[in-house]
Amino acid sequence: MQRLGGQKMKNIILSHYTVRDIEPEPWKETWDNLVDFGERMAPKLEPMDIKLKLRKVILDEITQDSLMAGNMVTIQSPEIDVEETPIEELMMLEVGFAECDSCVVPDGSGFPCRTLKDFDGNVRMALPEEFFMEATLRVAFKSQHEGSCSCSDCSSCASGCGDEEQGIRHKD
Repeated sequence: MQRLGGQKMKNIILSHYTVRDIEPEPWKETWDNLVDFGERMAPKLEPMDIKLKLRKVILDEITQDSLMAGNMVTIQSPEIDVEETPIEELMMLEVGFAECDSCVVPDGSGFPCRTLKDFDGNVRMALPEEFFMEATLRVAFKSQHEGSCSCSDCSSCASGCGDEEQGIRHKD
């Protein structure tokens, strides 16, 4: 899709992974949060020539691997050279698993729900909008600054294009 002035729209795609015939409450809540985020954020990204897309990926087979991937959210943008990446990798959050009353396969067996631990140590089964916001803004920021780095050594770039040292004060 071309925009006026020849600028091409860039896509940011958030994908939510689920498993066929299984609908635990935390997974439903994550999807609802993702949809709410998408509805609010998409109009804000359009002036930056970014189209926000949401996908629900339904894994067909019930296996340990598919259950462990259930409720995972990934982000990607082919035009910005961001391959599909789980948001926890982008945001450096810890993945875990916790007991969940509604995490049950069709035969009635329970399984642990995938969780992310935020920076405050809170374990989240249902992923909040702020996780999607941070991941999306990181990718959107990269799109606005790709190929346009004009700093001399990149050490001051917030986009991470150099070897950044955060939180270190240099004494004069």
